Amino acid sequence: MNIFTDKQKVQDLIFLCFITVFAVIVSFSFKTNLFTSAILFSGLPALYLLYKEKKYFGKIFLASITFGIFFCFNIEFIAELNKMWAVEESPLWGRVLGIVQVDTIWAYFLWMFYMLLFYEHFIDRKKLKSAFSMWGLRVYNLSVLSVIVLVLVYTFFPFLLYFEKAYFTVFIIISIPFIAVVYKKPKVVWHTLPIVLYFFFAYLVQEITALRLGQWSFPGDYIGWVSMFGISFPLEELFFWVILSSLIGSVYYELSFDNQEN
Repeated sequence: MNIFTDKQKVQDLIFLCFITVFAVIVSFSFKTNLFTSAILFSGLPALYLLYKEKKYFGKIFLASITFGIFFCFNIEFIAELNKMWAVEESPLWGRVLGIVQVDTIWAYFLWMFYMLLFYEHFIDRKKLKSAFSMWGLRVYNLSVLSVIVLVLVYTFFPFLLYFEKAYFTVFIIISIPFIAVVYKKPKVVWHTLPIVLYFFFAYLVQEITALRLGQWSFPGDYIGWVSMFGISFPLEELFFWVILSSLIGSVYYELSFDNQEN
């Protein structure tokens, strides 16, 4: 993998780690809110990677809207209903339908934009030459439709959106297509796996920072807890976000917005 053997890529990786450390220092120094920390942890490194991969901006931007805004809106909506987690109140932006905070959605977008830029720069070896793929446009349309369906279900059948052990349940649902990919296209998963090594560090540092600053919390029902550095968070958060989210997100991106072979 050239992420480890290419000298320039190694330098880029080290620089991204320094940005993460910088984000921690600024967040604690100024007691930043969720949106500001999202800019620090995701926006700044994304800008750096965008300079490196600017010719793929259109594809990554559309994918970030698809996954980071529309699909993640569904996740955040269900999360708030079921108390999977709770984010700090932001009086500036308000809430969509009285449930999902607008700044949270922008944080999701920045998170996804950063992750996909990282994937293109460090992991993807066989890049899609065209700006968009038909599969990508279809998945985008599906993401918009999914939000419409969610709102309709919430309006007429809201009881369908409440779950026991909601975080674990949502995690399993999101992972089902990924599990199928493991069997059908194992090389795509295997070649993407190194992304976990970096984002485990980046997301764990951000998790600890956010919990220390009260940017989010976990008031729901979980399968277990992890404790470190004086804070605790659910096992679901460790496995789904810290460890697996970068791998699952990148694989879904490759299969829908790229050429399905990295």
